[in-house]
Amino acid sequence: MRLLVSRHLENFLALYEAGNMRAAAQRKGVSQPALTKSLQLIENELDVELFERTHKGLVATETGHILYRHACAIEQEARFAALEISHMREAMGGRIKIGVGQVLAVSIFPALLADFHRRFPNVEASVEAGISNGLLQSLMRDNLDFVIAALPEASLPDKFVTLPLLSTDMVIICSTEHPLCREKEITAEALTAFRRVGFLEDREFESRARQCFGNRSEALRPILQTTSLNIMFGLLTTTDYYAIVSDMIVPKAEREGLAARNMEGGLWTLDVELICKASLVSSKPISAFKEAFSARTGKAG
Repeated sequence: MRLLVSRHLENFLALYEAGNMRAAAQRKGVSQPALTKSLQLIENELDVELFERTHKGLVATETGHILYRHACAIEQEARFAALEISHMREAMGGRIKIGVGQVLAVSIFPALLADFHRRFPNVEASVEAGISNGLLQSLMRDNLDFVIAALPEASLPDKFVTLPLLSTDMVIICSTEHPLCREKEITAEALTAFRRVGFLEDREFESRARQCFGNRSEALRPILQTTSLNIMFGLLTTTDYYAIVSDMIVPKAEREGLAARNMEGGLWTLDVELICKASLVSSKPISAFKEAFSARTGKAG
C-alpha cells in the first residue's frame, strides 16, 4: 500500500495517533529526525502548523484535525484498493478494521470471522466491540472500515449504506431464582419493580424503551451500566437485577445460569446490518463478510 498513500501522510497519521515523536518513530521504524523532516515537508506544503509542540508531546491544531479526518479516508480507500488488487493477482492480503455489537461479539461473530479467515488467511483484522452509537461514530471518523450492529433509528449520512443481515427480538434475562421467573408473562408493572443492568451509553436502548413503555420507561433507567457482558451476567446471577438484551445472547446466558423471559405483548425487534461507506460496499472484503454471514444464518444474500 506504500505506493498508494504518501509516506509523509502515513507519518502524519502515526504522529497524530501517538501524540509523541518518539512513540511515532518507533511505530514507523524510522528515526525521529526523519519523522520531523517529513512533518515539516507537509506543513511547508500546506503552509500551516499541524501540531503544537508542548512538553507533553504533540497536540493537533485545528488544521491538524482536519487533515487527520481526510488522511484517514485516504488511507482507508487505499487499503481496500490494495486488498482487491491483491485478490486479483494472488491470495487476498492486507488489513481491515471492523466494529461489532457487544452481543454479536459473543454470539455469531467469532464463527463468522473464522469463516472469513479460512477463506482469506492473509488478511489481518482488528475488531472493536461496543455499543452501536460509539461504533458508528468511529465509522464516520474512518477509524473503522465497516460495522456489524443493530441499525440505529437516526438516519445515517448519505455516503453510508446498510446491508440487512438479520432481525433479533429483545428479551428479559435474569437469575433462574428471580421472582420474574414465576410470572407466566411479565407485565410492565412487574418489570419496573426491579432494577435493570444496561450497556454503557446505550442511547438507542433509551429511545426504544420510550416507544415501548411510554412514561414507564423512566423506571427502566439502569442501576448499573457496563461494557462487559461478563460483569452483566455476574451481577444478574447474584442479585434481583434484570437486563433486556437480544435473543441472540440467550444460549450464552443460559450457560451462565440465567433464564430468558418474554414480556407480555413482546418488547421490540432490532435489525442487524452491515454498515459501510457506499464507495466500499462492492469491495471484496465487504462482499465476503456478507456471504459468510448468509452462509452462517442460512439467509439468502
